[in-house]
Amino acid sequence: MAQACPINFSSVDNTVSRTVSFFSAVAVALFFETGSLLWLYALGADLLVRLYGNKHYSPLFLAASGIKRALRLPTQRVDGAAKKVAGHFGLFFIVLQISAAHFGLHAALVGAAAVYVLCLVLDVLFSFCVGCKVYYLYRMLAGIR
Repeated sequence: MAQACPINFSSVDNTVSRTVSFFSAVAVALFFETGSLLWLYALGADLLVRLYGNKHYSPLFLAASGIKRALRLPTQRVDGAAKKVAGHFGLFFIVLQISAAHFGLHAALVGAAAVYVLCLVLDVLFSFCVGCKVYYLYRMLAGIR
C-alpha cells in the first residue's frame, strides 16, 4: 500500500521534522535535568502551534528550518497527514507527562517520557515514525486505500 493519505495530499520536509524531534527529546531531557515543568509546557505549546496554528510561528520549526538551511541539508518529502497524526500522539504524551508531574505520579511520568523519547529517538536516528506506522496500520485495517 502506498503511504499517502487519500484526504490530505500535503507533504512535509522529513529533515526538518527529524530535527524538531531531536529538539523535543532534548526538551524532555532538560525537564528531567532541571525539574522545571516549563520545558514540557513550552514543548506542548510548540506542538499546539504546529498542529493547530501556523507552523511558521513554531520556535522549534524555525530553529530546525534554520539549521537545515545553514547546513544545506537535503529536503526529503513525506506524507503530511501521517506526521500530523504522529504530532497528535506527541501532544498526548506531553499532556500525560504534565498531568503525571502535577499529580506526583512519578512512575507514570517516567513511563510516558520513556515512550515519547523512544519514539523521538527512532525518528531522529532511523527516520522511523511510530505515529506514522500506527496511522498506516489504521488505514489498512479500516480498508482505506
